[in-house]
Amino acid sequence: MGLDENRGTRQMKRGGSQITRYRLVLSAVASIMGLMAGLNGSAVTWAQHEHTTPAAAPAIGAQAADFELKLLDGKSVRLEQLRGKPVVINFFASWCDPCRDEMPLINEIATGGDKGGYQVIGIAVEDTRAAVLQFSEEAKLAFPIGLDLNSIVKRAYRIFGPPATFFIDAQGTVRDIVLGPVTRERVRQGLKKSGVL
Repeated sequence: MGLDENRGTRQMKRGGSQITRYRLVLSAVASIMGLMAGLNGSAVTWAQHEHTTPAAAPAIGAQAADFELKLLDGKSVRLEQLRGKPVVINFFASWCDPCRDEMPLINEIATGGDKGGYQVIGIAVEDTRAAVLQFSEEAKLAFPIGLDLNSIVKRAYRIFGPPATFFIDAQGTVRDIVLGPVTRERVRQGLKKSGVL
């Protein structure tokens, strides 16, 4: 075998090992991405909450899906029992940064519920009872929190993930929906549409 043939064989082996390394790296990256997609405890950014598909949510003007959930305090809440007063439902999770950011506003509107004649209910999704309890105590949440541990209510309301806020009137009709972080102006609009303001 000549010198040129030896060099060609070495280059082919080197090229083959580069392809093998490339395949290994791709496989590792795919595994890591799959693992990360399955984690519940990962941080969520604002960009992940710019939901642009309102067609995936119940239509405004439709009846809100009834549900019954166990609350953090061990009692239970059923949406149907609240008929006769407007209801604000806020889907959130303790690990969700946008949820944490909007929670002072949700808490503020909840404290005005008695005076305004409406009820705020938090629904914790994709979370654990212990984490929600800790977050509730840290944030001094002033409203009942239902635990949707099996995502049954989340699926019924067809949301992709938290946060999401639904404004429901006294007859149980959805009057406004905010998929993603809510603002003070959107809260005002939602309360007005649901007959509070």
